[in-house]
Amino acid sequence: MPPDFISIVVPLYNEQESVRPLAEQIAAVMEAHHLPYELLLINDGSADQSWAAIAALAAENPHIVGIDLAGNYGQTLSLRAGFERAKGSIIIAMDGDLQHDPAYLPQFVAYIQEGYDMVGGAKAKRPEGATRSLLANTAHKLISSISGVQLEYFGATYKAYRRYLLQNVELLGDSHRFLGALVARKGIRYREFPIEIHERQFGASNYGISKAFSVLVDLVMLRFFLRYSRKPFRLFGVMGIVSLLAGLLGTGSLLVGTVFFGVNIAANFPMEFIFSLFLIMGGIFLISFGLLAEIGTYAYYARRNRAPFAIRQVTSAAVEAVRAGGFSPSAR
Repeated sequence: MPPDFISIVVPLYNEQESVRPLAEQIAAVMEAHHLPYELLLINDGSADQSWAAIAALAAENPHIVGIDLAGNYGQTLSLRAGFERAKGSIIIAMDGDLQHDPAYLPQFVAYIQEGYDMVGGAKAKRPEGATRSLLANTAHKLISSISGVQLEYFGATYKAYRRYLLQNVELLGDSHRFLGALVARKGIRYREFPIEIHERQFGASNYGISKAFSVLVDLVMLRFFLRYSRKPFRLFGVMGIVSLLAGLLGTGSLLVGTVFFGVNIAANFPMEFIFSLFLIMGGIFLISFGLLAEIGTYAYYARRNRAPFAIRQVTSAAVEAVRAGGFSPSAR
């Protein structure tokens, strides 16, 4: 592969009307700027004819690779499936609903070639109401505060990365929303530039105000992941030790009072004694849980070759040529 080969990863869910114009726009931009590329179109268990459209495009254009996931896994795992199969030293992720303009692709590549490790598109203008704008801005501020990464816009998928940044990032759940924070926290060079997000031309958006609660829950997970994902005992162990010491101190004080000062625990301090015992048991539980979590973490990172998704099939012009008998892989 050329040193600046570009992989464009696009997850798709029920986007049969969008996939062909998007692929054609990307091809026109990349060819006009003479940029070597591949376009990975990931079908995330669409219920419409998205996969048929992807397969047709892959048969027509040798730059296109279609990946059909065996079920609906969500945008995060769709991106991960594309990242793991991308061949480029530069990887660009974008949405498949035509809201992200392919005309910005050369600018992303130019900034990466200048020496940046990650380049993000910060919205110059976004077609959304006042309520959604307020929620989005609040979420960005919270993510920035939690992660310590000063990005202006976290939520957009439209970002470019150097390949090495994505090789050790664990994408699970809905963590694609925080992908910029997950990679930028490593002290890499990153920048943003303003992009315009277009109105959706086909279908309906999957995002709404109901997503706000999910984002809040994910923020808690982000905080844990950034601080304690590799060292969970630092969280649960410390909490457990504090609880255990507080319980021992309370219980010990009451027992000393009973033995030496005639304090009647049953009559005067029954709830205090029970609460102290509860703190001791809670502390032992948290310490034990922290140890088990630490062991689980080591086991998890020692066995990272299992993907949390299944792929039904992969298609490209080369694959279709082999199936049609045009040439054999051994003859290449």
